[in-house]
Amino acid sequence: MVDFLWKIDPLHPVNYVLLLGNGGREHAWALALEQCGVKIITWAPVMNPGIEDVAEVTIQSDYDMDQDLISEWIGVIDLVIIGPETPLVMGMTDWLQSLGLETFAPTMANARLEGSKSYLRSLLSRYGVKGNVPYSICTSEKDLKGALKKRLDVAIKPDGLTGGKGVKVFGDHFTSFKEAMKYGKELLEKDGKVLLEEKLVGTEFSLQGLAYGERIIFLPLVKDYKRAYDGNKGPNTGSMGSVSYPNHGLPYVNESDLEEAKKIILSVLSALKEENGAYIGAIYGQFMLTKAGPKIIEFNARLGDPEAINTLALLESPLLQIIRELKQKTPEVRFAKKATCVIYLVPQGYPENPKAEEEIILPSDLYDSVRFASVRAEEGKLFTSKSRSIAMVGKGETLEEARKDAYEKIGENFSSLQYRKDIGSI
Repeated sequence: MVDFLWKIDPLHPVNYVLLLGNGGREHAWALALEQCGVKIITWAPVMNPGIEDVAEVTIQSDYDMDQDLISEWIGVIDLVIIGPETPLVMGMTDWLQSLGLETFAPTMANARLEGSKSYLRSLLSRYGVKGNVPYSICTSEKDLKGALKKRLDVAIKPDGLTGGKGVKVFGDHFTSFKEAMKYGKELLEKDGKVLLEEKLVGTEFSLQGLAYGERIIFLPLVKDYKRAYDGNKGPNTGSMGSVSYPNHGLPYVNESDLEEAKKIILSVLSALKEENGAYIGAIYGQFMLTKAGPKIIEFNARLGDPEAINTLALLESPLLQIIRELKQKTPEVRFAKKATCVIYLVPQGYPENPKAEEEIILPSDLYDSVRFASVRAEEGKLFTSKSRSIAMVGKGETLEEARKDAYEKIGENFSSLQYRKDIGSI
């Protein structure tokens, strides 16, 4: 279904940006774009109420490559931004470019960086990128058995997209050869391929950037909390929260480790340019800081969620200007010298047995501090789905202040939702 809120005047002088996606990350994109004075056209299968509030036009539809869906606006859209990974991996960028639209998003070939974990590891190997880890790509039960007999302390990963929920790690999710084989065989039956990687020990950090070829603006570092429950326990999720510090670094990442991570991302951009053409759009490296330095956990072909919420909340430079200038040079970018704490509130029972269709009561004074994710709006009311519901954003001069700000806003307001109580404290 396409909802035409109003007809765009092709002669209207204001910039129009088409934004695909309906998560907390895309809500953060929309708010940053709104600050630039642009008109936003939002396109998603399900509408995000926060994005709807700042958008001029909504296109509620699957990511269908049907020109009729956007034919009204092809002549007036100045830029397309694609937030989530699914439309990137399916080739929406290539299709939109074929219609003559400028996109700030990677092509399908470059989105394989995220869409195929085996492609990423192979790319890193072919170009000798530092930070790679020993791995095995298994396409048969025989391959799987042989690899696990050589090494059981591995991370078992599906090759394709899983929303951050498909990885199982030795010692956390399985402890025996039998358990590892069982899960590996499930992935083989599903995808015909399974990836085994050496288990990494250390502390994670996220380094994101906005790239145009080999030019990149690096964003403040963010620490992510993927486990569902306090104490970093339970299954992996898309993320339960994230924090950033006022100096835009992390206490446990020294300058040399940060520079190493930046060099790794630049090497990946160079490799992708060689294989597929210039990488354009957001890029996100997830690293494990080990005794041997930063090692690559994964790469994503978009900003993280919630990491985008942290970093875009700090952005003081006009986002659209940054993207425009990146085509010619590396622009100067300003971020507020503040800390952020983002806490995801999720349905009761998430992630294994989430309780959908529970009403969320959101006090009006908290609206500006919330980024909407997977919620349903009906007649002025909000309801949970089976995914993450809302992200609360706290800011402060220190992480302690930002954390206090976020948790005080949550307070006793959200009895229908669950959340971690230790984001930013461990």
